[in-house]
Amino acid sequence: MGLCFTRDKNDVEDVDEPEEGVFRKPVHYRGREGPRYKVLNFTRDYEYRQYEPSTWICVRMNDIEYKKAISKGESTLAKYFDGNNGPEKSMTLTCPLRIHVEFRQDLDEPGYFVVSRHLPYENCSRPPAPTQTNMFIQDYPQQFAYVSVFEGVTGENEVKAKLKALTKVLENEGVDFEDTDYFVTKFENNLSLKRKVNEVIVVSESSE
Repeated sequence: MGLCFTRDKNDVEDVDEPEEGVFRKPVHYRGREGPRYKVLNFTRDYEYRQYEPSTWICVRMNDIEYKKAISKGESTLAKYFDGNNGPEKSMTLTCPLRIHVEFRQDLDEPGYFVVSRHLPYENCSRPPAPTQTNMFIQDYPQQFAYVSVFEGVTGENEVKAKLKALTKVLENEGVDFEDTDYFVTKFENNLSLKRKVNEVIVVSESSE
């Protein structure tokens, strides 16, 4: 006997198309709250976005493999949203799961990562205090960034390939970008049957 899975029609039929200068909640947010941004320009290789100021709940991971950092960070953040915080306040889970990576970090080796989720907007002014010492609240100012969007199950090799391709394009265009850190975002767990959208984000050194 086979197994029959059902999927949301939006995951099958709808495809996100960037719209310059306007923020609209992408289909892959699936109604969840997440970072707000405008697409200022886009090419076949990337979107150039202007992100609004944002607040994130973060988990610091030391001396751990990339995949394990994602798994452990995702679990820790899920508990925080489920009420494992100072005021024991439950919140609706947001998107995406974001991993902060140093450029010098070899993803095949244990290292330092910060895994985070965007806080619900109603909680940004007074975030529930985390109870674990390796968790913290991080405010980000307005940022401009180059974003490579791709789909599928991702691991170290996919991230490295997308980062290499994106930075090569930017270097060929003579674009200045921050080469100390980058971000990887995941909108679904690898085991999910939902459409798996991922991003590699390189922050621009420009303020416009």
